[in-house]
Amino acid sequence: MDVERTIEFILQQQAKAEVRAALAEAKAERQMAAIRKLIQTGMRMIVKNEELIKATAAEVREVAAAQRATEAELRSLAAAQKTTQIKLQGFIDSLRRGRNGSHRKN
Repeated sequence: MDVERTIEFILQQQAKAEVRAALAEAKAERQMAAIRKLIQTGMRMIVKNEELIKATAAEVREVAAAQRATEAELRSLAAAQKTTQIKLQGFIDSLRRGRNGSHRKN
């Protein structure tokens, strides 16, 4: 009868709705699992990046210290070179003047 068909129709619609709800729930679960995985991967990447940043900062500090040491050595070398230049010029001047205070005539 008409009431039976209506009840059958309602039951079919309810069954379809339950199937759709189950599919939607399964899809939502898959999406949540994917989001969890993305978050975990992102957190691992952040930790790794922080470790790399710390390592890079340590290397930069080492390079800066080496650069300061090199600059100090260059200053020392420049001072020694200046002293050598002054002594060499004095030696050249003494050769031009001759020995024992006597002057050479050209």
